[in-house]
Amino acid sequence: MCCFNLTYMQGNLGFIFSVNESLAFTHMDTKPLQLQNFKPVASSEGVWCFTYGSNMLVVLWNPLIKRSVGIFVPSFLNQPDSPKMLIGFGIRPDTLDPTILKINYPYYGQGPWYVSVYTLSTRRWNNLENDRLPRETIRIKRSGQAVVGGEIFWVGSEKFVYNDGNLYKRYMIVSFDLVSHQFQVQDIPELIRFMVPPPFYISQLRNSLVMSGSFLAEEYRILCAWVLEFDGGIVSSCTVLFTIPFPIEHVVKLIGFTKDEEPIVECKSNQHSANSLQVYDKTSQQFQNIGIEANGGSFFIGPYKESLILLNQPNNTYVL
Repeated sequence: MCCFNLTYMQGNLGFIFSVNESLAFTHMDTKPLQLQNFKPVASSEGVWCFTYGSNMLVVLWNPLIKRSVGIFVPSFLNQPDSPKMLIGFGIRPDTLDPTILKINYPYYGQGPWYVSVYTLSTRRWNNLENDRLPRETIRIKRSGQAVVGGEIFWVGSEKFVYNDGNLYKRYMIVSFDLVSHQFQVQDIPELIRFMVPPPFYISQLRNSLVMSGSFLAEEYRILCAWVLEFDGGIVSSCTVLFTIPFPIEHVVKLIGFTKDEEPIVECKSNQHSANSLQVYDKTSQQFQNIGIEANGGSFFIGPYKESLILLNQPNNTYVL
């Protein structure tokens, strides 16, 4: 039985596999789209979202029923696109409506947010009013997103200036409600901020949000992860999920979990040009390399979920 789907890049070649409980890999055929060469954004309720080119095209794909829909991303004259443009994706929980966000703000300095929301049911892009947006000074980290409890979550940051003129960044959780189309910003829990320095990463374990990071401890680095629970959109609890030591010469990023909730990480080593995929083994209490190397930052895991979303859509269609 499939546990999760995995995509990654080796040079200019992309690959997509389904991975079962024994970590056996099965190639997934995405013809004629060749989705393995697209950039994954997120997965939600069994549906994957990819972008192509300079975020000009978004493709939604349900691997179970092999159904896909392409949506062209518009450019607006009063909303200049920048290299900081970000695509977000999630399935609205009450109607199962696929929802896409186009988030834009200036590349340098401060400036207004421009956010457009697309819902597949209406096939229309709507611009959000300013009262639904975060502060102009906040920026979303492009290290990934998670969809939990009907909200999209990212790590965000905001620059401040000390009295002596030096800059510093404050990190936070940015979320978008898929029902109300309202953004919300809140602090990362103190337990996390005081234990690990940035960068922070965000991921998903079943129906819970997970934040992770690492810190240096003598001869090792320690990978830490916490499960965050929410009440009314606000963090209500923060529980340590694990603390795992790993060699100091490695840099690891949590990207997912096995069926047994063992961490899966992307590992960068000083001795190798490519990054490797590794799984933590509870018995040996070590990370095990499962023999896949790829371009740094290209590994992406989408939890497997059976879903019929997109079944009523014509296959391989493109929507203006």
